[in-house]
Amino acid sequence: MRNGRLFRLGVCGRLWLALLSGLCLPPLASGHLPQVALANVTVETNGHFSLNLTFDVPPFIFGVTPRQADDTVLNGWLDGSTNDLATGLASAQARFEKKFTVATDHGPGTIDTVIFPTVADMVRYRESPPTPRLPAMLMMAIEGHLPPGSDTVAFQFPPELGDVLGSINLPGQAPAAFAVNSDGSVAPIPLLLPGQTKVAHGLPAAVSLWPVVGQYLRLGFKHILPEGLDHILFVLGLFLLSCRLKPLLWQVTAFTLAHSITLGLALYGVIRLPSSVVEPLIALSIAFVAVENICTPKLQPWRPFVVFGFGLVHGLGFSSVLLSLGLPRPQFLPALLAFNSGVELGQFTVILAAFLCVGWWRERRWYRPAIIVPASALIAVTGIYWTVQRIEVVLH
Repeated sequence: MRNGRLFRLGVCGRLWLALLSGLCLPPLASGHLPQVALANVTVETNGHFSLNLTFDVPPFIFGVTPRQADDTVLNGWLDGSTNDLATGLASAQARFEKKFTVATDHGPGTIDTVIFPTVADMVRYRESPPTPRLPAMLMMAIEGHLPPGSDTVAFQFPPELGDVLGSINLPGQAPAAFAVNSDGSVAPIPLLLPGQTKVAHGLPAAVSLWPVVGQYLRLGFKHILPEGLDHILFVLGLFLLSCRLKPLLWQVTAFTLAHSITLGLALYGVIRLPSSVVEPLIALSIAFVAVENICTPKLQPWRPFVVFGFGLVHGLGFSSVLLSLGLPRPQFLPALLAFNSGVELGQFTVILAAFLCVGWWRERRWYRPAIIVPASALIAVTGIYWTVQRIEVVLH
């Protein structure tokens, strides 16, 4: 019996060391808060189009998505010589022009000008950076022409841009969102220009609500799995203390309700807090929940209220992904609901995975000393480290 118990403890220990080490250790090296690239397209009646793209420049220089970027490398390039900046920007522009295409049902579009961020832009940015310094979101501009008689247009963006959210402005039409696939491609968008024989009312099918809802649903899920490591650790902290389903549901419900409130309010501009305040608070919430798991063996009456309060902060963190989308207001609500639904799916996936790993033994005596305490300690250390790291980013 004793050997069997030691074996179970060893298996559980290895499971949690593998899971939590994989979650905690990689983000310790980076405080980079990835941002979504924003593409705004305007098409005129004569076929002329202009596209403004706001994107995280340094990761693109190194040919990686913002989620794959390493802060040390990015800051090293930002602080490098003007020759290094010029070389990196020239190479990145050439790569962008090679991968970016415009296609129509009447053949490819013509790209007349590409105004890429310049060395002067980067020097100005590094001399008076925002807080935090990364991501370095700068804008580039593209202009061109579509072939006469084109009924549809489709864009291909470089996949290194990561997540891209787009909107298109057509004459006589309300701005509409379009979905960019993970490979950078965009489904053909109907061009309902004045004078054309093909007339439709409302949004065209290709830029209807469903592709946008699907994209926001994926973005919400990705913001938890695999990219939201801080939110993953917070949810794991909630899971660890609650051995029974009902208390866990109370906490998750409080957290969901709270972050839904602030996510909606922030999206509609009612409440705003800078990321320099929100991100350290999120890290502190992770540490607080984990420390409480160590200090108390059972769920305290105040825990759902504490979780609700931290959920308000996490909602502001979620909103940072959505605040600058530039989408027309009528599409904000479905985008919000889809993104929030994706977040919830991600959270419940984390809880399900945790249960499958260790939940079977949650009623055993050794569960707390073997699982809850060491796992919570690792989460607490990570949360404290992130808190200090993010405060240092703000101060510097």
